Amino acid sequence: MDIDLTDFSTAQQQALFDLLILAMYADGHLTSFEDEQLQILLAAMGHTEEADRHREFDAAVTRMRPAIGSIHAAKEQALALAGAFTRRTQQQQVFSAVEQLMTSDQHVTSWENTLLMELRMKFRL
Repeated sequence: MDIDLTDFSTAQQQALFDLLILAMYADGHLTSFEDEQLQILLAAMGHTEEADRHREFDAAVTRMRPAIGSIHAAKEQALALAGAFTRRTQQQQVFSAVEQLMTSDQHVTSWENTLLMELRMKFRL
């Protein structure tokens, strides 16, 4: 996952991370690759200490947990988070990052397909 965070505000970085957490939990199948990618992203966001990264990761999971229970809630949450990205380049990077994370395990569920389709429409890609 190669994201240039230069153009992202702190709030947008958090929205990106939350969206990726939502994407990771969408299929209920967590992989070490997904976790590694998110740890790298947290470090790029300035969370260089392991304790910092764990705290940020746990906070994002807590924020996203209510949306993980149903596809409708997940879709609404994903679209709300996607609204934080106003520049075309940001939208393309965010969509690419979510898509890479969801397809990394070679198994894309109907939930993941639905979320990707909704994001593609939201970003007009």
